[in-house]
Amino acid sequence: MQQVQGILAIPGAAMALQLLGSLGAILVLAWLARKLGLGGDPRIKSEDHARALAEEAICGFDAQAVCIDRAGIGALLRDAHDRVLLIRQHGSHFAARQISSHAGVRLDSRFLTIATDDRHFGTVTLDLGDQAQVWAASLRRLGGAPA
Repeated sequence: MQQVQGILAIPGAAMALQLLGSLGAILVLAWLARKLGLGGDPRIKSEDHARALAEEAICGFDAQAVCIDRAGIGALLRDAHDRVLLIRQHGSHFAARQISSHAGVRLDSRFLTIATDDRHFGTVTLDLGDQAQVWAASLRRLGGAPA
């Protein structure tokens, strides 16, 4: 009878080891994903963060004016040469495009919707609050559709 109980105890120990091994593997994968910066919900945290993203996108882009979406999913920046850069959340990173015309810009109260010339970039709607009208008016200076 003792032999039978010993045999039954072995599968229980194996199951416990398998459970601990699986848990360890999950923790290692979670640590690795965090270390690589995968997942998450990135947001633009401050004007300095937006300026750093702009400099990453266009070398030498020195933003003079910055307006960040209320949720932090995007931003508009203008430099001293009146170039306007749109930054938006793209997965767990950010993507940026220079705005060359006001043709794809639409104002709706505090929301500014911008469609760029790059169809892969898509259309972005930013909640800019009171600044939406100011930025919409300033984007009109960019002119119409590009030639």
